[in-house]
Amino acid sequence: MPRTTEEQRQLWRDFECAEDKMIVVPFGPDRIRVAPVTADAWQALAAVMAHHRYAIRTTDTDSYNCRTIKDGTGRSLHSYGIALDVNWQTNPWRDHQGTRPVNFSSKLTQLERAEDVRVGIADTDMTKEMIESVLRIQTKAGLRVFEWGGGWQTVKDCMHFEIDVSPADMSAGIDTRTVEGWNTFVANAAAMPPAAAPTNPAPTAGTPGAPPANAGQLHVVIARGALNLRSGPGTTFPVLRNLAANTVVSVVGRQGDWARVDLEGDGLADGFASLAFLQPTVSPGQPGPGLAPTASPSQPGPSPAPPAGTGILDQVTPAAAKRMFPATGLGPITANLPFVLAGLGSFNLVDRSMVLMALATIRAETEGFVPIDEFVSPFNTASSPFDLYDAGTAIGAGLGNTVPGDGPRFKGRGYVQLTGRDNYTRIGSQIQQDLVGRPSLANDPATAGVILARFLLNKEAAIRTALAAGDLRRARKLVNGGSHGFDRFKDAFDRGLAALPG
Repeated sequence: MPRTTEEQRQLWRDFECAEDKMIVVPFGPDRIRVAPVTADAWQALAAVMAHHRYAIRTTDTDSYNCRTIKDGTGRSLHSYGIALDVNWQTNPWRDHQGTRPVNFSSKLTQLERAEDVRVGIADTDMTKEMIESVLRIQTKAGLRVFEWGGGWQTVKDCMHFEIDVSPADMSAGIDTRTVEGWNTFVANAAAMPPAAAPTNPAPTAGTPGAPPANAGQLHVVIARGALNLRSGPGTTFPVLRNLAANTVVSVVGRQGDWARVDLEGDGLADGFASLAFLQPTVSPGQPGPGLAPTASPSQPGPSPAPPAGTGILDQVTPAAAKRMFPATGLGPITANLPFVLAGLGSFNLVDRSMVLMALATIRAETEGFVPIDEFVSPFNTASSPFDLYDAGTAIGAGLGNTVPGDGPRFKGRGYVQLTGRDNYTRIGSQIQQDLVGRPSLANDPATAGVILARFLLNKEAAIRTALAAGDLRRARKLVNGGSHGFDRFKDAFDRGLAALPG
């Protein structure tokens, strides 16, 4: 039985209009903003669509949008990063009298089915077989993941797909055996060459319209809200789409104060964005290894470089790390990997075993490769968020939470999901940061990278012993205290053995 919209609003309330918590993930040829724990689900949906040869258009496909629900009250589920509209021009929202099932087209091609939609014969250019495949996608606990708007009886919203499970249910992962075309999808993704920033010849000084000195470099969006990508270099040009904060793009040219932006890494321009809201991911004079200066989540600082000539760090490229994170977009990995490597380098955790341990831990804790807050779930919440962690509870006592309010104050954060007053106090002292006074620092990318490394260093001897014995479950337990996320941890570690040099 599908959950009601109000039930989903309550389950996902931590993400309501929280654009800074969204991550950007690939969806076919597009990139969409979603709640981090849902990343696998959208990859599963893309796999099914690819299997059925359904073409996704970037011009009329979108996800996160803080808005009210259509013809109703309250927030749309798009406001929580758990809904996606696909190809809305040929899957329009339709009201009708009474109740009825969706009308599918019997035509063979997507173009012909779209024409049936245009003349009113069909409600959607999607096929019945594809939708049935989508609705068979399940979590590892056997729960159906998606609800489809075309299946509603009183209206038809065939563009609309929404997550129909809770954050805790979603964190169990997708049962890929239920995803039609998954193996082919993953194989094709792995075979794709890594997106590389195009190289440009050095411009002649003073040449009108010449690209800037850092053209072709990766940049990150630093706008607090979304940055408009426009069809031309000015505010009078139409908006093509929005780029979320922390989205990584490549600047391939410049016209005045506007950057010509490549979103696909193929050297081709996708539109124009204001240079005032783009910052290079690497800049001259950046700090060396160790704890980099704090960068606020809304305005990342320059990415730190890993120490030269230390272990395998200089061989851990975003493309190599991506092989360990098949459901995560290259953008978040490119933006965050330098901070992780800098943290490992500052504590000399630079060999293959410890690098794999760090990256597999991120995969288990924060699949989207971004430092995030812990989700509300039945494991941490009874009536108010994180009250099961609070002072006076059994879990809270184990975490060293002694003051009322410590539960939400010291909830899990960062790449490693640092949790509890004891851990914030200990790690904060070790890295010389006031994590107790400013717990949100644990989500700062530079600080989060050092926290991850310091946490592993504290348990280094035991972790190395477990890894040497091939006991991945023990290694995982040393970090998490249990087996949560072990399937993702093991999958990432195994993939990393093939992706990273021995």
